[in-house]
Amino acid sequence: MANILTRANAQVLIPPEVSKEILDGVRKQSVAMALMKQLPNMSTSKREQPVLTMLPVADFVNGDSGMKVTTNAAWDKKTMVAGEIAAVVPVPQAVLDDSDYDLWGQIRPLIEEQFGRVFDRQVFTGGNPKAPAEWPAALISGAAAAGNVVTLGTGIDVAEDFNQLFAVLEQDSYSVTGVAAQERLKVLLRGLRNTQGDPIYQPVAGATPASVYSVPTRFVPFGTWDAATALALAGDWNNAVYAMRQDITIQKFDTGVISDDDGKVVYNLLQQDMIAVRAVMRLAWQVANPIDIDRQDTARTYYPFAVLTNS
Repeated sequence: MANILTRANAQVLIPPEVSKEILDGVRKQSVAMALMKQLPNMSTSKREQPVLTMLPVADFVNGDSGMKVTTNAAWDKKTMVAGEIAAVVPVPQAVLDDSDYDLWGQIRPLIEEQFGRVFDRQVFTGGNPKAPAEWPAALISGAAAAGNVVTLGTGIDVAEDFNQLFAVLEQDSYSVTGVAAQERLKVLLRGLRNTQGDPIYQPVAGATPASVYSVPTRFVPFGTWDAATALALAGDWNNAVYAMRQDITIQKFDTGVISDDDGKVVYNLLQQDMIAVRAVMRLAWQVANPIDIDRQDTARTYYPFAVLTNS
């Protein structure tokens, strides 16, 4: 078993309060987290999230002695189960010995980027067999299954395609609060103008994200999902939630082995004079679909996301 160095010995590599710093960095790297609603941290590995399934009813009273309408509201539960995402970064000891080299400054963004990418891929497209089976269907496939699909070229230009994409959700009484899109759409968006000649697409300006029709639009890194799967995903992101089971934990090892999925040893820390930094994050996510005054559908055929596709 690998030995864990003491905190005192690890200070040269890992500064204090690093968990919160990395978690903030992961949120910035993850497009899904930036759009989703964050719930309070989970105290256990499983949480039952209530979802409204029946609305109270109100009506006028008929005259002084009329009967008041009886009313009710009901709640159902969606289960949130924490899944574990981990990253191991091996570093040669010779590099660590170079006191002028900001090793932690190099490692931290790699961890943040990978955590964000793994979570985003599962939320948007799914398919990772290691993810908890209790996690919901990926948003793109969920939108497609609900029939919330608009094909690029449906309108006279991509701006009209986005208009129709938003309309799919708005006709089901959802408010479009954000868009996740492929980088390759930027070239189609930059030249768009309204009838007054004003740009429809607004690029990033300082802390203000890019937007289409004033809807915040975030672009996923290349490789997050294939263009054949989707070009953009619009949604009412108040209905997509995530919660942390624990903050990120950081440990440093100087003995042990690192193996691939087939059990083949890739690195032997002792023999190769290396150290390895391991980071672990546990979190859960879920899609809520509460009933609405204009969407009283107990069968849940409505879905709060819609997808723009190539074909």
